[in-house]
Amino acid sequence: MKKTLLFIVFIFVSISTLTAQETNSKVRFQVVDKVSKTPVVYATVMLKNINRGTHADFNGFFEIPISYIANGTIKISSIGYLTKEIKLSSLPKKNIIVIYLEVANNALGEVVIKSSRKKKRALYAREIIRNAIENIPNNYPNEPHSYIGYYRDYQQPVDDVYQKLIKSAKPIEYVNVHEAIIESFDYGFDSDKLKSKKNQSLLYEYRVNTNFIQDSTLTIPYDNKKNKFSESVYISPLGGNELNILNLTNAIRNYDKMSFSFVNTLNKNFIDNHYFSIQEDVFLDSTILYKISFTSKKERTSFDYAAKGTIYIAKDNFAIHKLNYNLYYIKNKSPQYAVTIEYAEKNDKMYLNYITFNNFFEAKNGNYFKIDKALYNSNSNSFKIYFNRKVAINSLLPIKRNFKIYYKGKKLQVLTAEAFDSSNSIFTITIDQKSIEHINFAEERKNATYSNFFTFDIANIKDVNGFEIDERASIKMNQYREFFVQEIFEHKQIPLQKNFINKKVPLFKSILTPLELEENYWLNSPLKKEKE
Repeated sequence: MKKTLLFIVFIFVSISTLTAQETNSKVRFQVVDKVSKTPVVYATVMLKNINRGTHADFNGFFEIPISYIANGTIKISSIGYLTKEIKLSSLPKKNIIVIYLEVANNALGEVVIKSSRKKKRALYAREIIRNAIENIPNNYPNEPHSYIGYYRDYQQPVDDVYQKLIKSAKPIEYVNVHEAIIESFDYGFDSDKLKSKKNQSLLYEYRVNTNFIQDSTLTIPYDNKKNKFSESVYISPLGGNELNILNLTNAIRNYDKMSFSFVNTLNKNFIDNHYFSIQEDVFLDSTILYKISFTSKKERTSFDYAAKGTIYIAKDNFAIHKLNYNLYYIKNKSPQYAVTIEYAEKNDKMYLNYITFNNFFEAKNGNYFKIDKALYNSNSNSFKIYFNRKVAINSLLPIKRNFKIYYKGKKLQVLTAEAFDSSNSIFTITIDQKSIEHINFAEERKNATYSNFFTFDIANIKDVNGFEIDERASIKMNQYREFFVQEIFEHKQIPLQKNFINKKVPLFKSILTPLELEENYWLNSPLKKEKE
């Protein structure tokens, strides 16, 4: 029996009218693999001495405020790579400064393996996972703390359909980019992150990035059926905001609560739902990590889905550093969602480093070929019909079959259809006098809404781009929500004030809390591609 994925998240629309942050006060970098020249995704970038920083994005890009360049030093790290320190003043002045990271492996003499555990028999993958989950209360903070970071959500087209619909000459990389600076107060891992009043967030900055397309037709709530849906995945439209959605997908933080299929509840279901395999060890500075891949069991996911991923666990204390989870719909091998969670060590406890959540959806686009309005002239027995796009003239014929007009359900006979002007978007449709003789328009007009009694059944007509009238193209999109920690505050209590983000409404409706941002925390806005 086909299963429906229980993906309990809360969706709301996020719209604002603020302008995007300018990037001319920042220096842009890209982190790439020295050998492969591919981007190092989500690399951690810290400003030394102040323990504050940012992260590279999916394409390896990040920004640093220009005020730090003269005297600052950055430390760039990523699991599997040698950490690199760079004095910013020594870098060349370029539009984009490329930084190369080297892969870390056990052949490198400068790597000192951090492990206090005596040599014992090799552990099975399931044993390592079980130890990691059981040690979550020990490895992660149970005391109040907070972290400030950069949040963003955006959409990316899966194919070129959207590009064609909006008639863009270039591929569309980002749609509906919304950015924010947020401080999240966490009462500790033994508290409920989603429900407890002691777990709150403050919104310090919120912006709509107007460098990219804003399309409200793609921000409608999920209805799980027709207008916006992900096949066989149930997404609840019951309320909540973007940040709450992201917090819910953190299966490590919510290890004893339901998160998403088929991790489900991490400490109850994760091991039983998957097969595990130990891969090569990887390094993070002096820490050696198990790299364990996993795939879902068909008896758990049914034959409709397949999940795979990777988890990185420290050998010395079984702390989970990173979890990547990808779910696919087997029928068409399309990804349904992906979650990546990374934690970093600070003073023997693991704190959130970043979390990203991407889910696929389809939506019926509101930008389709249709009638804008129709005006009836009783003196000339004709309609003036306004289309929202230019009509392909050769698609009009045969007129009587393609144009069907009714009044109170009674069919009117169409005689001619002629372009009103050179725009080919306004047409005059003439009606046979005999078919309207029974209508007493003098009497009908006493009803202010009499025009609503006209109905139009227009078929086969196409616009100049080949789209048929009333044909709603299905837009396939990936929806991203991301949070990158910039600074961690240990033992920080929740403040005594009430301007916290309302977990049940969109972020743009939340009250902004004043904070000096320019020299402390900044938006790592995505790069708008220049003309080639």
